Amino acid sequence: MTAHTNDSMSLPVISNILVAVDASPASAAALQYLRSLLRSNMTVHIVSVAEDPRSFAPFGSWTGQTLDAARSELRRDAEESVNAARSSLDQCGARVEGEVINLCKEGGNIVEVLDEVAKRYAVDLVVLGSHQHRRLIRWVLGEVCAPFTHLLRWPVLIIPAGYKPIADERPSRILFATDGSNESLAALPIAARLATQQANWRVIYVVDRLLAFGTGSLETRLEETLREVGNVAIANAHAKLATYQQGGWYIETAVLRTNSSFDDIPRALNREALRWNAQLLVVGTHGRRGLTRWLLGSVAERMTRLTSTPMLLVPPET
Repeated sequence: MTAHTNDSMSLPVISNILVAVDASPASAAALQYLRSLLRSNMTVHIVSVAEDPRSFAPFGSWTGQTLDAARSELRRDAEESVNAARSSLDQCGARVEGEVINLCKEGGNIVEVLDEVAKRYAVDLVVLGSHQHRRLIRWVLGEVCAPFTHLLRWPVLIIPAGYKPIADERPSRILFATDGSNESLAALPIAARLATQQANWRVIYVVDRLLAFGTGSLETRLEETLREVGNVAIANAHAKLATYQQGGWYIETAVLRTNSSFDDIPRALNREALRWNAQLLVVGTHGRRGLTRWLLGSVAERMTRLTSTPMLLVPPET
């Protein structure tokens, strides 16, 4: 199914990008992917956070010269990460700025710092490596991931550490997951801005069979109802995406379902992204059928750890 309408002028502008870096492979992967997205009218704000060693060492175990040496090493690592990031984006065409933030002086935690920097620069996109910093990822994943939701006031692009993008090429195979809500559709214009003019799109809706497991005929009827809802959802998403049509986009749609009682939506999304060779998985946050749960708590942990594909999370306010 191919769309024909052309209204790319309605796409949002992405001009200010925040990328958090450290010395990890995930940071390097994020920078490599980011490079392909950059244009001359963009500004990249590179931030590396030098933590206070007292935040991860037993209280009172480091004092005096030992503590000072640890602070100096962390600050030096952050400075080297910023310099390496700037070098990796050399001659990318965009304006690149670097900043080291020292938590020994500033206080707070990493996510709070990134939130403040994002507000300061009024960023349009935040870029992170998914297994980036052992303490940053502690805030993103698991039971204490709630602070990460502060960053979801902006679109967040998460790049898996092992992902190998095609050099200097924007994503051309984009998988968009909708739950049928208007909130989930808010992700489309941001994703459209990042796509090539010859992109292939796959719009999907996942029927979660666990919602009706073990209920006999009711299970069948509920699954049929959800499939009907899914057909409407992907039709609406297709129509909206068509308004952002650029160049030779090709748009296909599908209603999928989880496989068994041991399957769930995050696994289904990751499986489909791998099967289809997606270069970008797009998810709108705060959707109607559990998308909020994907981003908060244990399901978020599974989703971010499972994904082998760059993932764009977009809040409804965008």
